[in-house]
Amino acid sequence: MLYQTHESKPWNPWIAKVFYRRGLIETWGRGTLKIANLMKTAGLPVPTLHENTGNVVMTFKLPEQRGGVNVGVNVGVNVGVNALFAYIQANPGHRAGEMASSFKLTQRTIERWLKQLREAGKIEFIGSPKTGGYYPKQ
Repeated sequence: MLYQTHESKPWNPWIAKVFYRRGLIETWGRGTLKIANLMKTAGLPVPTLHENTGNVVMTFKLPEQRGGVNVGVNVGVNVGVNALFAYIQANPGHRAGEMASSFKLTQRTIERWLKQLREAGKIEFIGSPKTGGYYPKQ
């Protein structure tokens, strides 16, 4: 049920309201949906959920190890890069600053991820340096 639209019951509604008003969370009750979508976008398995004495436990399957090297060392970065690529596909023409605001990350982080996507041949910058934006490569 947590991977579908659902009602959320925060443990402490007062603290949840403070976090919301402070801008630390956009809303409550969507965290599991966002995690599942980011994991799918990154090509990783969706975490499993199970209830344990009134609590919900979310379990992430770690990437396999090959030849003693953990394949998913940069899983967090890869999830972010893949999420950024999905964002560019849905919002072509945006600039790094706009993306940084949307992701609530520094522009430098977004620029590093954009560089990875450009080097992988997935995106391109079209237009002048002042008015152009990032687009998925055709």
